[in-house]
Amino acid sequence: ALDPMWAETGHAYLLKLFRDYVFHQSDEHGRPCLEYSHVLESLTRLDVGSQDTVLLMSRDGASLILATYADVRQSLFAAIDELRLYSAASPVGQFTA
Repeated sequence: ALDPMWAETGHAYLLKLFRDYVFHQSDEHGRPCLEYSHVLESLTRLDVGSQDTVLLMSRDGASLILATYADVRQSLFAAIDELRLYSAASPVGQFTA
């Protein structure tokens, strides 16, 4: 079953959209491209928790979210905290699907 935390709501969805924004850019012809300056600038703003806004869009273009890099940073830390919680609750060496 799908984890409801990774549904198209909440902090996990914001992280999915941010990942697409950073690493799934396309050129004016719709071809995939990776602009390293865009990646570095975005990750730097995320790292410092900038109050600059970023427009995040789902791959189908149906959802748009205007967030600050600080919002994305907060979502990242929330996801990390969840992973720590789940890993602390799981027996060592056992994985759940």
